[in-house]
Amino acid sequence: MKTIYPMEAFALAMVVFSLNMQEALITGILLLLITVVGIVLDQAFGRALPSWSRKVCSIILIVAVTYSLFQIVFIRILQGNLDNKAIFLHLAIGMLIARHVISNDEFDYNNLLYESAFAYAALIIIGALREFLSFGTIFAFEIADFNFFTSGFQNMIIGFILSAIAIAILNKSFGYEEVNTESLWVIIPAVFAYQPFSLDLPWESVGIVISIVSAIVLILSVRMYLVFSKISKEWRKLPIELLSTGMIYLILMAI
Repeated sequence: MKTIYPMEAFALAMVVFSLNMQEALITGILLLLITVVGIVLDQAFGRALPSWSRKVCSIILIVAVTYSLFQIVFIRILQGNLDNKAIFLHLAIGMLIARHVISNDEFDYNNLLYESAFAYAALIIIGALREFLSFGTIFAFEIADFNFFTSGFQNMIIGFILSAIAIAILNKSFGYEEVNTESLWVIIPAVFAYQPFSLDLPWESVGIVISIVSAIVLILSVRMYLVFSKISKEWRKLPIELLSTGMIYLILMAI
């Protein structure tokens, strides 16, 4: 079963762009805008092209639009700075949106916006929760100041766990059982951007490669085991593998 809303793009956003409410709010808006624009252009012009050309054109167009809009909003309007890591993740979201657009032949705009609205709300809730539990603020306004607030909620572990819970709840709400998603498209960009551990080696790049490869090997190993496990329908594939990745990060970061 294919999802109507771009589940993989929202899942990646929940993991890496939910550090605070402002980031989640803006990312969700841009994600929805790019998805709708991509679908409209694909239906208006892409269907007239050969299949291979349609896919290539859609990917290039959507990724280019994603890069441009994030640059305009975050740099020109919000006067912020985007490092190479953020740019890489923006391009990854663009690729996931393009993958969703070209993998669906028909779209129901009513259900698309309906389901996307709930996914967007989940993204905002995760962003607000992580910001509040980290700094006691919501949208940069201080709400409370308790001793248990910790920046640990900014960790990738929390991002993976909360995104897994959110996607599972959405699957249950929308009645998705066997969802045709590929979790590696979500997990690998996150692993490349945020390695679970670092090694003090003379060549920094070698340590980064070892960290990435170790995480991916463990993720694939757990994934093979999960194929034969009995889990609830709403947790199958993407949600349970996101949760597993969070546990793998917890173990690797504790070593």
